[in-house]
Amino acid sequence: MKAVVRSELEQEHYAVVEEPLFPPGDKVSWRSYRPDLLGYRSKDGVEELVLVECETHPNMRRLRAKNYSSVWFQPHLYRQGSVRRILAVPQGEMKKVDMRIRNDWEVWSLGRTAPIEKCGLIRPT
Repeated sequence: MKAVVRSELEQEHYAVVEEPLFPPGDKVSWRSYRPDLLGYRSKDGVEELVLVECETHPNMRRLRAKNYSSVWFQPHLYRQGSVRRILAVPQGEMKKVDMRIRNDWEVWSLGRTAPIEKCGLIRPT
């Protein structure tokens, strides 16, 4: 699963690290958390960080228990920054995902070689 997501993110021009032991550099920090994949890209004055959780057997209680809210990201001066979160699940496991999570996470259903479906964020109006 990680290889599929990594490939997609690299096509979107992210530099991707698998299961980083420590936050990279001084612009990102977290406590008691390690994403499955961490991606970074800087383009047109915008710095973007992407955190990916790959869940073979999605469990919303387990996902919420992860300390992903401890992630802190500080873009360079005069640049905008954003943190993108992606939950990747295998094909057929989407029914186990509480779609209210889409307020904070994108949800990707993965096939063997590529995402089958990408459900983006839902922004409350």
